[in-house]
Amino acid sequence: MAVPVSYRRRERPFAQIGGAVGLDLMNTVSERLAADRFVDYLVDYDDVLRFVEESGLIDTEQAAALRALAAEHPADAADEWARVRELRETLYSACYEGGPTDPVVRLHAEAVASGALVSAGDGWDWSFPLDLALPRRRLALAAVQLLLRDDLDRLAQCADAECGWVFLDTSPRHNRRWCVAADCGNRNRVREFYARRQATSS
Repeated sequence: MAVPVSYRRRERPFAQIGGAVGLDLMNTVSERLAADRFVDYLVDYDDVLRFVEESGLIDTEQAAALRALAAEHPADAADEWARVRELRETLYSACYEGGPTDPVVRLHAEAVASGALVSAGDGWDWSFPLDLALPRRRLALAAVQLLLRDDLDRLAQCADAECGWVFLDTSPRHNRRWCVAADCGNRNRVREFYARRQATSS
């Protein structure tokens, strides 16, 4: 796992540009490919709660109950925060670094061991106890759902040299280069423009 140089709490909602919750989880870091500027946006357990709530994996009432539990059991909450970050980096390794998928499956197995399948609409879903591990369990399900997709050949990573954000390339020509065209895309286009001008003038 990359060692973050710093932690930074996001003032805005977490980005949801990946096309899957597992990919958005990987994008809770900034400058992943810049070893000296790696920043982790999951500052603490409360940020884990923010992420899973914004991702629709828990509701507002569950989030409030888990915040109260975290206040009562800060050491356990800190342990769950660390385990979510471990899951994130293990999933990134499996998807983008050629790492094994077995550790992700193991984390998934640990998650579902405490759950039960229940009828949900026209299908089935997992029901878990309302405890501090709930976010990790939901994220482990999302991780395995990502690994089981039949379009993983569309996994891509921002073409910026340092960004490292990831996504499913669903563009018609499968030629998406940037995580966010208005961010990394614009910055790199400006950089390339000035590089061409400098090359021409010299």
